[in-house]
Amino acid sequence: MTDAVRLPLEGIKVVELATVVAAPTVGRMLSAYGAEVIKVESPRGDELRGVGDFERVICEDERNPLFTIQNSGKLLTSINLKSPEGKQAFMRLLERADVLVTNVRSAGLKRLGLDYESIHEKLPRLIYAHLSGFGPKGPDATNPGFDSTAFWLRSGPMADWQVPGSFPFVPTYAFGDMATSSVLLSGVLMALLGRERTGTGTLVNTSLFASGIWCNSIAVVSHQPQFGGERPVDPIRPPDPFSQTYLCADGRWIGVYDNDYKREIPKFAKLFGIPELENDPRCATLEDLADSGAIVEITEKLNNIFLGKTSWEWREFLLENNVSCEVMRTIRDVSTDEQALVNGYVQKVGFGGGLEVMMPRPPVHFSEYGIREYAPAGRLGKDTDAVLKSVGYTDDELSEMRIKNAII
Repeated sequence: MTDAVRLPLEGIKVVELATVVAAPTVGRMLSAYGAEVIKVESPRGDELRGVGDFERVICEDERNPLFTIQNSGKLLTSINLKSPEGKQAFMRLLERADVLVTNVRSAGLKRLGLDYESIHEKLPRLIYAHLSGFGPKGPDATNPGFDSTAFWLRSGPMADWQVPGSFPFVPTYAFGDMATSSVLLSGVLMALLGRERTGTGTLVNTSLFASGIWCNSIAVVSHQPQFGGERPVDPIRPPDPFSQTYLCADGRWIGVYDNDYKREIPKFAKLFGIPELENDPRCATLEDLADSGAIVEITEKLNNIFLGKTSWEWREFLLENNVSCEVMRTIRDVSTDEQALVNGYVQKVGFGGGLEVMMPRPPVHFSEYGIREYAPAGRLGKDTDAVLKSVGYTDDELSEMRIKNAII
């Protein structure tokens, strides 16, 4: 990227007091598109620095791909907010910031005097973005919230997206966190627009639980008692036989999806050689299929039909006939997927020592703006001195703060 390429968020200053994935991803996105983001870690550091041990990915100071996903492009500081000197330094950073992003639990923020009410009184223009597990009110407001608990377990999918009796599926690490980050990011951007009109900052809050409900909105409505309640997953009784996955001759699965079952019956009857679809009243509508039990007969026929060709043969055939479909890929396939590569959705990044990793890129692309390219995130406190000097601290003051364990 050359100096001539503009970034849409240039001039926005952000302080991030957040750990792990959901809230730090908000800071990552703001940084990618031009904001100056100062990440404030405790003396222990963000827990995400060590998650590579769990995921079997290298996690050294200068070679830490998983930490880099969320923290590339940020200025990394370490400040002890429990010390008076550290708290004062943090407030000096906030005084020049447009946005604070945090996922520290409300009680902890209150003890530090960093709750929204206290900060808003001193800095009324600051956008205060807070992420929690279960929301700011109610009996579970103070519970620790994780992607797996608040997003997945509490909002329903882990119970309902599987064949009854099977072991609950295990989502990949931080999937719900990443989805939730987009919700909080949109709130921050709306708040910045609102401040342009009103001159006043605001509290922006969301939770992993709220995001899980929102992402699962259709099912949250359709599974209510007045619409039939529970909908067990039964592979031979899908809601629509042409919106279903099928095993193919090569052992891979393909998903096939119609637009409107009733309207497209003639098309699918011809494509799959099932003429009775057009003439059998049991197959006239999705409701007829379910009520008559014909769905089992049709699904079993399709199971056998799909075993007659490989997944790639089916994909070619169906796309030629304008049918939405896709072969089920593994996560391992993504880093070499031609479509992902040509669109820049993943990018090779060097971490030194011969380590190169295909890194997922922030997914928004502009015709008239650029993006900050990936840079490996570094050690804890890498930019502490430079950041604090930018708000007036001297070398002697920084040395004194280190002696008092106020900074790293």
